[in-house]
Amino acid sequence: ELIREDAIQSMPPFDMWLAGRDDVLAWWFGPGIGCRGSRVLPAPDANGLPAFGQYKPAEDGGYDPWALQVVELSEGRIREFTFFLDTETLFPLFGLPARIEP
Repeated sequence: ELIREDAIQSMPPFDMWLAGRDDVLAWWFGPGIGCRGSRVLPAPDANGLPAFGQYKPAEDGGYDPWALQVVELSEGRIREFTFFLDTETLFPLFGLPARIEP
């Protein structure tokens, strides 16, 4: 319910653009299922938008960095998700840890 019907998702640098809540959810529970169990930490705003560090489960029980999630809201609901994958560059800039240990 938090995701708007007209929500979009992108994942630079991949040429990926999902349009509509159904497409976003189909990706998350289909090809994107590898992110299941991820943890997120709040980050400072990115260009005035809420941001989070996303960490995917690692085989050793810890969590490896995956993306800086930037979320755009409209009318109290999520309108856009952008997942920036250059964690080596972005996480230090946002004060996010390089890894979450078990």
